[in-house]
Amino acid sequence: MQTSEKSASRSTSPLQYEPIPAQQHMPLREITLWIFYHLRLLNWWLFLLMLLGFLGAGGLVWLQLHTGGSQGLSRAAELSRFVMEPGAGLLVGMLAGSLLVGDPLLEVMMATRAGMYGVLTWRYLLTFFMLLLCSAAYLAWSLGNGISYARQQSPLFLLLVWLAPVLVMSMLGLFSSLATRNAALGMVIAAVPLAGSLFLYEKLLSIQATHPFFLSYTYSGGQDASDWWTNRLALLGVALVFAIWNWWLLHHEERLLGSLQ
Repeated sequence: MQTSEKSASRSTSPLQYEPIPAQQHMPLREITLWIFYHLRLLNWWLFLLMLLGFLGAGGLVWLQLHTGGSQGLSRAAELSRFVMEPGAGLLVGMLAGSLLVGDPLLEVMMATRAGMYGVLTWRYLLTFFMLLLCSAAYLAWSLGNGISYARQQSPLFLLLVWLAPVLVMSMLGLFSSLATRNAALGMVIAAVPLAGSLFLYEKLLSIQATHPFFLSYTYSGGQDASDWWTNRLALLGVALVFAIWNWWLLHHEERLLGSLQ
């Protein structure tokens, strides 16, 4: 009887499958193809526009430094502050609006192993790090050419000049597209607070309660103000609120599927 059981176990052993490792390293070629696939879905022309925008701004700054005369350096610094704060925020707001809504493969994405959250996280990080790469290169180049962003600038100051509006605008762009189920409309709505900060700054400056919420506080002239750090912390808090709101909206998958109709 034992002999028959042993022979049966030997005969069935080739049919047993080894468990698949939970994590497998993707080859470099597959990672590259994966990146290009998501870039194509994320409106690659926006990424091209981002690159051309930084190159164009660098060209204008160079012209101001070399042909702007006595006012060239101050104008170049003003332009650089625009690029690093409201400019970067506007770009990431446009890109974040198309991270998920309008994707024709959204329903298929929800059924994959990675899931909607995994794909969204990957796309957001891809967008964030591409903008970070361009911004870091521009910042290093501008500092090397004598551009000053504030009287007392530190690495943390320079980081928050860029990071606070980028996080707010990216979360706001994603929220607007999720709430309206329209990527283009989400981009427009996300740009409204930034436009208000730029064009209504002089009128709202006398109201102290508005200072923490200026998205362009550095560019508009508040880089040396005593409440600049309060402004940065408040913007990071706003970004966190919108991130939580986005998390709530992503749990209503029927609304997202409605964007395909």
